[in-house]
Amino acid sequence: MKGWFVSGLMLLSVTSFAQSQSKKADTKQDTAVHTTAEVMPEFPGGIEQWTKYLFSVPIPKDYDKENTQASFFIQMIIEPDGSVTHARVRRIINKAMCEAFVKHVNNSPRWKPGLIKGKAVRVLYYAPISCFMLQPPDE
Repeated sequence: MKGWFVSGLMLLSVTSFAQSQSKKADTKQDTAVHTTAEVMPEFPGGIEQWTKYLFSVPIPKDYDKENTQASFFIQMIIEPDGSVTHARVRRIINKAMCEAFVKHVNNSPRWKPGLIKGKAVRVLYYAPISCFMLQPPDE
């Protein structure tokens, strides 16, 4: 009889331990990055405000004056709280301008996050950028 009682307590403690572990797993932050969402992230004010924000990037003093036209993509993650992280340029054309855009995008206002089943999730977002920089007249 004693043997059964001890075994029962051991089984009960294993079950309790398993339940406490699953609760911890449920509260763990979701680190998955989604490439699509039911509702995609949106810059505050929509695409028009996003374009205006991109046009306000400060032109660096050391940008490559020989390569004044550039088209590239900025890849970033829009976090569940709307912040932008991990911004980087895909296909660097003008290094100084690309660095300026990455810094500008990382400092952008919070976005409306992407949603899946009503829950805010991390979403990988690509933004195409085309810029043309005027060269100062020759002296």
